[in-house]
Amino acid sequence: MSLVEQLLKEAIEKFNARVREDPELAKELESVSKVMQVEIEGGDWYHFTLEGGAVDGPHKGEIPDPDVRIIASADTLTRLWTKELRVMKALVTKQLRVKGSMEDLLRLKRFF
Repeated sequence: MSLVEQLLKEAIEKFNARVREDPELAKELESVSKVMQVEIEGGDWYHFTLEGGAVDGPHKGEIPDPDVRIIASADTLTRLWTKELRVMKALVTKQLRVKGSMEDLLRLKRFF
């Protein structure tokens, strides 16, 4: 398992735990269904689904027409996860590119 895949798995586990512990968040997400794809520059692609308040995955490979696309290097994702790099700085400096609706982007912020 690659480092990025392990980090994605940890982020998903942490997110799912947060949803289980926060009834308001669980209620907000109970009717949400989104497919997200992470594209590692020069590397693998992963996707996962948020449905019914839980995220499954990560699954390796590309998926057609994701609701959200996250594009970054493995180094950028690692630095985001370890908090060496802040999401806003990564976005402004184009180290991280995210494509999707504003609502989806705000929801995604909870992963970091």
